[in-house]
Amino acid sequence: MILETLTRRGRYLLKAIAITVALILSLPVFASSILSSQHFQSYSIPTAIADNAQTVAQQKPNSSLFQQLNLTSEQQQQLKQIHRQYGQKILKKKNIITKLQQQLSDMMVGTEPVELLRTKHQQLNILRQEMGMLRFESMLATREILTPQQREKFRELVDSRLSK
Repeated sequence: MILETLTRRGRYLLKAIAITVALILSLPVFASSILSSQHFQSYSIPTAIADNAQTVAQQKPNSSLFQQLNLTSEQQQQLKQIHRQYGQKILKKKNIITKLQQQLSDMMVGTEPVELLRTKHQQLNILRQEMGMLRFESMLATREILTPQQREKFRELVDSRLSK
């Protein structure tokens, strides 16, 4: 009886761990942070700025990236504004997604009806898509500020950082 209970609990624990690991690895938010180098390679030139919106928004005008791209002070201010604007929106979406992911993970090991799980999963997919659109819009806005030469230089800088 005790051995049977322990075996049942062990199987339940293993299933819970397997489900949790599968969920974490299948979620783009976690996957992108784990596989950041692949994440950078899957986007176009201004992606690193768009994905690190808060960091860029807080940079000083004479930062290394700004100097290497030879940005004018007007370009610097425009970039900071874009990334403050989009960074806040992206961060809000990211926080909501994290909470929903945790809820879904908890629900997966619980006894909630399958339809409720599907609904939560659909909510997550919609939020991920919205966050992706925000990132893309940020990249487009950034692209409009950079000259073609600055875009190319930015790509070189990102590539050199990834190869290190």
